[in-house]
Amino acid sequence: MHIPLKLRLPQILEKIKSFTIVRFQDNNLKEPAPHWHVLIPVPGESSFLIAIITSQIDKKTTYYRRTKQPKAGDCLVRINNDEFSFLKRNSAINCNETDYVTISELVHRIDETVGFKVESERVPAYLRKDIVSAIMKSPITPPFMHKIAKAANPI
Repeated sequence: MHIPLKLRLPQILEKIKSFTIVRFQDNNLKEPAPHWHVLIPVPGESSFLIAIITSQIDKKTTYYRRTKQPKAGDCLVRINNDEFSFLKRNSAINCNETDYVTISELVHRIDETVGFKVESERVPAYLRKDIVSAIMKSPITPPFMHKIAKAANPI
């Protein structure tokens, strides 16, 4: 018997207890294509901080400069495809566009026709630290997320 992804997702997401890279198509994004995301579990809650991974580093940096947010460019955490072989090119975790979502909200954001895949549950300590630091330094991310990020991975 086939169980729909929407019914399996809450159980899959509940099992995520540390920084994890996943791939799915976000119904909230304008462009209809799957993206990689970093899920950061919030301690003591059934929720996550979620940040998108982009390969368009120069485009994002230029955008932040043009919108008079140059410090936001420093909150793009670089990751390379040598360390994460599923990435087609060097990319960055955009910590400026971090979102706080409950598991229920995240399930509704995932396009089940495209699927959901856990790509890596092994996010190195240095990268977790860099992500949290970038979220906390971001001039765009709301202050309440700074506290959540720090609690998720105390530096």
